[in-house]
Amino acid sequence: MDLTSLTMSRRTVHNYKPIKIDDALVEKALELSLWAPNHKLTFPWAYFWTGPESREKLAALSVELKEAKSGEPLSEIKKKAVREGITNPSHVVVLATRIGDPGRAHEDYATLACSVQIASLFLWEKGIGTKWSTGGNWMSARTYEILGVSSSEFKLEGALLIGVPLMTPPTPERPSLASCLRRFS
Repeated sequence: MDLTSLTMSRRTVHNYKPIKIDDALVEKALELSLWAPNHKLTFPWAYFWTGPESREKLAALSVELKEAKSGEPLSEIKKKAVREGITNPSHVVVLATRIGDPGRAHEDYATLACSVQIASLFLWEKGIGTKWSTGGNWMSARTYEILGVSSSEFKLEGALLIGVPLMTPPTPERPSLASCLRRFS
């Protein structure tokens, strides 16, 4: 697939089939993501590959946080849906930027975004969907604990969910270039 078609067809996938994809494919996507442009070549991102045990803990945390937010217990159906949102994707890679120069934090986040797009496009070309989830559960103090990540060294920025799409979401309307572009002489 050419870059134009790949870019225009890629969708954020919200639901996944519980099918395992090859770890090597995910590793290749993450390796390619390291080619994202980044200011002063600081390579500020870090990836935390979650295994079954940590994912179960993260799923339980997500249920707990959703219940706390709503102020009431979730139904068993809703609990199952929340858990499956974390356990069904083949892979869950928690994303982070390294704590460093506060003046460069915005640029560090931007390069992380570029890296996620590169990984997502590579995987989409292979029929694998992704979602950069930025819910509060991924940045919770308990998430740092579950993963054994130091909050003085890393800022968690969400998670990249990776897997076989249950369905491909429809293509949303996009703005015209004319509505976003301002030309100056």
